[in-house]
Formats: sequence, C-alpha cells, structure tokens
Amino acid sequence: MPGSSSKPRGRRRAVIIGGSMSGLFSAAFLRQIGWDVDVYERSGVELVGRGAGITTHPELLEALEAAGTGTQNLGIEISKRIALDRQGRITEERPLRQIMTSWDKLQRMLRATIDPANYHLGWNFERVDQDERGVRVTFSGDRIEHADILIGGDGIRSGVRAQVAPELQPIYAGYYIWRGAPNEADLDERTLREIFPYFVLYWPKRQQVITYPISGFGEDLEPGRRRYNFIWYRVADAAQMQDMCIDERGVRHEYSVPPPLIRKELIAQMHSDAQDIMPDVLLDCVMKIPQPFITPIYDFTAPSIVFGRVAMTGDAATSTRPHMGFGVAKAGGDAMSLARALRDHEDIDTALKAYNAERQPYGNNVVMHGRKLGTHLGVNLKTEEDRRMHELLQSDGAALDWIAVPNFLDDYK
Repeated sequence: MPGSSSKPRGRRRAVIIGGSMSGLFSAAFLRQIGWDVDVYERSGVELVGRGAGITTHPELLEALEAAGTGTQNLGIEISKRIALDRQGRITEERPLRQIMTSWDKLQRMLRATIDPANYHLGWNFERVDQDERGVRVTFSGDRIEHADILIGGDGIRSGVRAQVAPELQPIYAGYYIWRGAPNEADLDERTLREIFPYFVLYWPKRQQVITYPISGFGEDLEPGRRRYNFIWYRVADAAQMQDMCIDERGVRHEYSVPPPLIRKELIAQMHSDAQDIMPDVLLDCVMKIPQPFITPIYDFTAPSIVFGRVAMTGDAATSTRPHMGFGVAKAGGDAMSLARALRDHEDIDTALKAYNAERQPYGNNVVMHGRKLGTHLGVNLKTEEDRRMHELLQSDGAALDWIAVPNFLDDYK
C-alpha cells in the first residue's frame, strides 16, 4: 500500500481461504506490510474461464495500483452509454468514459503478485478453531495450518462463514441473470457497428439487459478477437428458481447449475423469449452466446464481518446485487482496509475491530444501493422509497444515470 510501513515485530502469518479476487487482494496487501501469507483454494485447477465482464470503478483502479498490478492494458475503454428501444433505436445516451475488463484478466493480474509457493490448489477448508493466540485451520485429509488470523475470502457461499456464523445466510432477491459473452467475430456487422463499442442498456417490462465489450480469450484486446458481455435480468420466484436449479441429469443444485449441465429446454425457452422482446442487435448477441449460464441474485449483509481472529472480505463479508458492477472493487477495498488496520495497530484484535468498524457499514451501504437499483424490476417493493425508485428507474435517462456509474457511494457519506 502506498506509504505503508510496518513496525518492528515478529513475523505474523495469515491463512486465506479462497483463491479468487478477495483472497488474492488480501494476500497482496498483507505481504506489503510484512506478513507471511498462504492462500488455499479448494479447486484443484487454476481459476480461469469462470467469469465474464467487469465494470471498473475508481475504487478498483486504486486497489489494483496499490496491489502492484498496475492498470495498463486493463481492458476496453468505452466513451458513452446508450439506451435502446424495442426497434433498436437510441432513446437516450450519456458520455461516460469507463474501462470494461474481465474476470479472467483481473484474476491473472492478481495471481501474478503471489509467489506460487504460497498459493495452494486443491485444499478444502473444513473448520477453524481459535483462541487469543491465533487460529488452527483444518483441511480435508486432516491437514492443519496455524496462523495469527484466518481470512475468509471464499465468496457469497463462504465455508468459513458457514462455520463461524451459520445463521447468516444470503437472501434470494427474486430475480436472476442469463449471461454469456459471444465472440466479436461471430456477431453481425450491424451489431458491431451499432452497439459493440458502447455500454448498452435495454429495458423490457420487468427486465433489464446490459451489454459491453470485453477482452477475448487469453486477455486478447485485438479487434475481431474480443467478446461482448451480455447480462439479462429476469424475474423468477423461489419455486421457479429451484426448478431452474435442476440440471440436465435431474440432479438438483442448491444455488446454481454448472453451465454445461443447464437443461436444454431452459436455453431453448430463453432463446424463444428473446425472439419475442429483443431488438435485432441484441437478439444477435443472445443467439451467438456459446454457453449461456444462469446466476441467481442474492443479497447478503451481516452485523459483523469479524469473528474473533476470523475476518471476512469481499462477497464473504457482504454481497450485493451486481447492478453496480462493484463486487471486485469492494473486495480490493476490503483487503486494503484490513491490511491498513493490521499495519497501524500493534494488537491484532484491536486491528480487526478497526477493520470491522470501517468496512461493515461500508458494505451495508453497497448492499443498500444494489437494492435501490433492483427496484427497477418491480420485485418486493415494500416501502414508499422502493416504489419511488421503481418509478424513477422506468425512465431510460434516469437508469443511465444510476446503473453502474462511478462514485455512487458519495451519496452515503
């Protein structure tokens, strides 16, 4: 971190569960303040090809620079955002320069900041025991690691949180996303000309479509080899969502189905629905997605993100609806805050309390804002404020001004 300096002290150690963004950011910043850090990821293979597009925010750019990755060649810069009607005509537009990047790109950049000897694949977390001296972390096969703290950076379905606070569970928001990223080379010339260079929004009734360009496979930014991130929000009650979580083999998944196992009739119905409501340029994108997949949308917030010597970061701490494109930015900010607190306080427990005091309210504000933006879909409008936001976001111009814009947290200061 810029300006960091650690006080003389014995070497301290953190065990981090989760080898994705939260874990990697946490490792990078803790190493900068002189901690020994090991990251443990349950997957036995490198985490690549597991995400699509990411909208950058000033907070994300700051975190990347501070982590030492830099921000050169981060993604594709767009100059404006546009709203479309059913015929594909532009109804509103706003100049707004933003860099659109991809999960794969950020994962590779952050992964390069960690010594391979300290990044461990195929380690399945089982439990943590702790006392005033630190933590004892047990993995499958009775493998045990000792450390001063444990960081849970293992996502919205955190196994760490499930042990230390099993009563805290994500809440289904009442809608989900169909998403994917067709190849630039597969799209029609009209699609490339009219929408590919831009951040595009389209609002069928009680739905929302967002698209923008991202790098191709292998982080390729060459024209003709890029991809087009496609996100389609749709309403479904809990029973419908449970049915969609039954895969091609008839196996029910608790949260979502691996993309290759999504039932073919669900994809066929999605294609049929798209033909009924999409402008031609967006329909072209839908039909060119090689493997569409489903992401149910959840809210998660907690009264505390620290449990003794266990600290949660990223989606494991608080997880919001993705309308802001802010999840990775928040993960980087959480990790910076945690490292700063541990740098500035000799006593670890005092440091963790300071981290909780700063980032727990911050995470709550992010979740609150995501719920505001989600009112556009008309689900669970419980208050007058919900209904007011719902009405406001029916305007294409207002939606362009609110969704995925930078500096949205200024309203909560």
